[in-house]
Amino acid sequence: MKNILITGVGGFCGRHLAKHLRLEKDVALVGYDRLDEAPAGLSLDDYISGDVLDQQQLNRIVGKINPQEIFHLAGISTGPAVDIYRTNVLGTIHLLEAVRTLARQARVLLVGSAAEYGPLEQSDLPVNEAHPCNPIGAHGLSKYAATLAGIDYARNFAMKVVVARPSNIIGAGIASYLLVGAVLERIRGALATPDESTIKVGNVDTVRDFIAVEDVVAAYLQMIRGDHWGEIFNISSGQPSKISFVIETLLSLSPRPLTYEIDPSLVRPLETKIFYASHAKAKEAFGFKATISLEDSIRAAWAHEIEMAYDDSDFMLRSAAVD
Repeated sequence: MKNILITGVGGFCGRHLAKHLRLEKDVALVGYDRLDEAPAGLSLDDYISGDVLDQQQLNRIVGKINPQEIFHLAGISTGPAVDIYRTNVLGTIHLLEAVRTLARQARVLLVGSAAEYGPLEQSDLPVNEAHPCNPIGAHGLSKYAATLAGIDYARNFAMKVVVARPSNIIGAGIASYLLVGAVLERIRGALATPDESTIKVGNVDTVRDFIAVEDVVAAYLQMIRGDHWGEIFNISSGQPSKISFVIETLLSLSPRPLTYEIDPSLVRPLETKIFYASHAKAKEAFGFKATISLEDSIRAAWAHEIEMAYDDSDFMLRSAAVD
């Protein structure tokens, strides 16, 4: 029996990963999150409510479970900077310390972020893992610090730690604080208001690298079951896509015409204008490739967030909230 621990199991990727792992045989799947109760719809062998900032609790959990694989997905990207730094940096170090002292042979996957690279020039693209990182803001800086800590533990303590650096993840169940999730939330609000025909958006001229959540989860499994300790891997499509294309594709799925307009308050002045990443290293190391198109991922996100909230007969919004 293989014991697997997923921190942040209630998040966007955590849910997809847990459902994927549930299909495997001889697996004891333990979820860990700050939610009081286990996330609905997940079949876990055990669920523990807690906080990665609690070192003693993490020690007890790791010592009791003795996991062979740990997927560290817990982290935050919004909120007060002090909370982002504490959760992303100290939380990661607390987990690594628990593994170092109580489960040294455990395989650990840490999840970084493309935000670690910071602003890039056109000549830097597609960016690869050897490019110097110069992140801006608490999210990118904290993720970079956590990545460096993971690499340090792998090298100094001979621990089995590998770091994923995913681009913009998209798919069913995407969080509302992410760009696509926020647009879906505004579309849902507009469709619930008969006279509303416009949604507000930020900068639509920025370019991003979108990768399907299913492809990301598959990469996480390949990474943790490989032998690439102390390494960082971009998990990306390698394809630049304008935000305007994503928004227009979403709006094209609407049951009635909707348009968008720029809201200056939603435009972030320090936002990176263009980003896409090379996944050549991941392809060479473990055969990674993106298999799901951006259009299919957009449709999956739409189906989960919008169509699930509607009655098939008249496409009117149900009163029940969408999960």
